[in-house]
Amino acid sequence: MRYLYFRKNRYKIIFSFAVGLLLLFYSEIFYAREISPEEALQWGIEHNHDLQNIRYSIEDLQRNLKILEAGKDFQVDLSITPIWRFGEKSTSFIIEMEKNRFTPDATMSLSAKKLLAHDLSFTSQITWQSENLTDHFLEAIANEVNASIRLDKKIYPDTWDEQRRQVYSLENNLQMKLEELRWKEMEKQIEFIQKYLNISRLQEQVDIINERLVLAEEELARVKEQIELGEGGYQQETEAIIAVEEIKNKLWSATQELTQAQKQWFILLNLPKEVIVDFNSEADFLQKLVNQMENLSVADQAPEELINQALQKNYQIKNSILEKEELLKELQWTKDAGKPVINLSGGYAYPGSEWFIIFDFAVNLADGGAQELKVKQREENIKRKDISIDYLIKTLRLEVEQLLDQDLYNQLFLQTQLKVLEKEQNKVKIIEQQYQQGAISVVQWKNSLLTLKEKELSVKQAYDQWLVDRLKLAHFVGYLQKGV
Repeated sequence: MRYLYFRKNRYKIIFSFAVGLLLLFYSEIFYAREISPEEALQWGIEHNHDLQNIRYSIEDLQRNLKILEAGKDFQVDLSITPIWRFGEKSTSFIIEMEKNRFTPDATMSLSAKKLLAHDLSFTSQITWQSENLTDHFLEAIANEVNASIRLDKKIYPDTWDEQRRQVYSLENNLQMKLEELRWKEMEKQIEFIQKYLNISRLQEQVDIINERLVLAEEELARVKEQIELGEGGYQQETEAIIAVEEIKNKLWSATQELTQAQKQWFILLNLPKEVIVDFNSEADFLQKLVNQMENLSVADQAPEELINQALQKNYQIKNSILEKEELLKELQWTKDAGKPVINLSGGYAYPGSEWFIIFDFAVNLADGGAQELKVKQREENIKRKDISIDYLIKTLRLEVEQLLDQDLYNQLFLQTQLKVLEKEQNKVKIIEQQYQQGAISVVQWKNSLLTLKEKELSVKQAYDQWLVDRLKLAHFVGYLQKGV
C-alpha cells in the first residue's frame, strides 16, 4: 500500500512539473510576441521618454489648477488650545501649548471663509475662551462665546487677486504644454518612421554585403584551384584573400551599425525587450503614407501662402503670443499695485449684537521710485518678447523655405537615381548576354547583379528621404493635424 501511495505521488509530481514547464514555455512565447510596425509606433507615442515628460508637466499643471479651484470653496479651520494647571490656584504652572505663548486660558476658534467672487469674500468666526474647563463650562459658555460674520469687497482698483492671477498663469501654461505635446507627438512619429526606414535599408545593405562575401569566398576557392592546377599565381590568391577580409570588415561594420540602430529605435520608442518588430519597408502603412504624400497639394500653392499657413499653425508662435498676453496683464497688474486701495467691509458681531461697516483707504506716498522701476521692467519685458517673436517668425520662415527647397531637391535627386538605375539595368542585360556566351565568369555576372541591387537600394533610400522630408513639410504647414 505504501508503495502504491508513493507511486501515485510520484506521478502527480511529474505531472505538475510538466504542466509548470508548459506554462513557462507558453509565457515566454506570450512575452516574446511580434507586433506590427503600426503597433510599435503607437506604443512609442504613448511611452516615449520626451513625450512622457511633457505629459507629466501637463498632469502637474492640471493638479495645481484643481488645488486652486478647491480654494474657492468654503475653507474651514478649527483651532483648539487646552491648558492644564498644576499645584495651588495661586501658582501659575502652565503648559506652553504654542511657541512663546503663555496664556491662562483655554481657547477654541472655528473660522470659515468663502470666496464669492474675485473681489468679494465672506468670513465667519466663532471663538470661545475659558479660564477653567471644569468650573463653569456648561453654565457660562454662552457668555464666553464670540462670533462674527463679515463681507469684504474690493472697490478700487478693479484688479485681479492673487488666486485669479495664478489660475490664469496655470491655464496659459497648460494650453502651451498641450500645443507643444500635439506638435511633438507628430515630430516623434516622423522621427520613428525615419529611423524605421533607415533600419530596413541597413538590413538590405547587410544582405547585399553577405552575398558579396559569398562571391568573394567562391572567387578565392576558384583561385586556389587554379594554383593547384598550375594555372594561377600566389599574387592572385593574396588579392582574393584581401578582398574577402575587406568585405568581412565591411560586413562587421554594417552589422554593428544595424544593431546599434535597432537598439536606439527600441530605446526611442521605449519598447519592452520581449517585443519583436519586423522591419519591413513594404509595410502597408508606409505605402499609405507614400500615397498620401504624393497627393499632397504642395506644388499647387504659392510658397508665400504655405509660409503664412505654417506660421499660423506653429505651436511656438501660438505660445509666444500667449506669453505676450500674460506679460501685458502683468504690466496692468503692476500699474494697479501703485494705485490707492479702497476696500469696504461690513458684518455683524456677537455678543453685543453690533452691525458694523468699515471703509478702508490706503495709499503709498513714497517708495523711492520702486513702483516706476517695476513698471519700466514690465514694459521692457514686452519689448523683448516682441523682438523674440519677430526673430522666431524670421527663423520659421527660413525653415519653411528650406523644407520647400529640400522637397524640390529630393524630387530631382530621385529622378537622377532612377536614371542611374535604368542605366545599370541596361548594363546588366549586356553582362548577362556576355555570360551566356561564355565571355565572362559566373562570379562577374553575379557581381553585376549585386551592383544592380545596390543601385536599387540607392533609389529606395532617395525615396525614403523624399517621404520623410515631405512628412516634415506637411507637418510644418499644418496638413497632419490628426497624425500620420
